[in-house]
Amino acid sequence: MPFLGRFILMARYFIDLHDARGTVRDEEGAEYGHLEEALDEAKASARDMVQQYMDGRISLNATCVEVRDDAGRILASLTVAEVLDHPSHPAFKNHCNDTPRAGHH
Repeated sequence: MPFLGRFILMARYFIDLHDARGTVRDEEGAEYGHLEEALDEAKASARDMVQQYMDGRISLNATCVEVRDDAGRILASLTVAEVLDHPSHPAFKNHCNDTPRAGHH
């Protein structure tokens, strides 16, 4: 975490949700001290979506959470199915349509 005098620089990250119905973009974002904190929030969001999507019989492979920075760059993506397959350490990937990386982060 960058430190400048008494101020800790925080980065703003956005967590977008994608599914068969479309995309819900996070327009406000949130500030995190580290990218890892934003990734943890993305995992929590994916876990929260599981019951809702199972009730609606929406494909969990097509349901994805993306983390992007304030410049709009996608930093990591995670499908809800990956969270179910590996609840403790799901593997992030570059984009929702990519095959998950080998190993889990």
